[in-house]
Amino acid sequence: MEQGSATDKVTNGAVTNDRAANDVQRVVFVGAESTGKSTLSNYLAHAYDTVAVPEIGRFIWEEKQGRLGPDDYVDIAVKHRAAEDEAMAQARRWLFVDTNALTTLLLGIEFHQVGDPPPAELLRCADDCRARYAHTFVCADDIPYEEQAVRENEAWRERIQQLVLRDLAARGIPYTVVRGSVEERARQVRRVLDGAVR
Repeated sequence: MEQGSATDKVTNGAVTNDRAANDVQRVVFVGAESTGKSTLSNYLAHAYDTVAVPEIGRFIWEEKQGRLGPDDYVDIAVKHRAAEDEAMAQARRWLFVDTNALTTLLLGIEFHQVGDPPPAELLRCADDCRARYAHTFVCADDIPYEEQAVRENEAWRERIQQLVLRDLAARGIPYTVVRGSVEERARQVRRVLDGAVR
């Protein structure tokens, strides 16, 4: 969403103000699978009385049982962005987002389901992550690996975690790594967010 001056709109005779939506900032949680991104984003959404956007790719991955092609990864990135945009209207101050297009691109390449070069739209969505999020938090892989049928294994988690960190550094995206229990991670996030609004 582009930031700009707030304007009033008339919808069905009622005046709504865009200012609240314009003041909302996106906060994204990235990291490998089973690093607690979903748990933390939902926990913080509750703590801040706002909303969280789930990882859209997980639903598509499960629906197609992991058999994805390049167009599916584009679909994931586009639908995830659309879900974020829709949630902005319900968010208050912060919108917490589980995963982004950078991870979608990275996983597509690592699963050998996205070729070289990747689809232009997927690259555009990934590049946009540099400016799209006010804060990027990396959930550390210091929690027990949770086995699921749709997941790989702990060694895969470690590999993807390192690739995520390298990709953020290569793109020059500032990030904060959060560690520990969900409560400890939430406190680390809150220190950053609450400090940003002072």
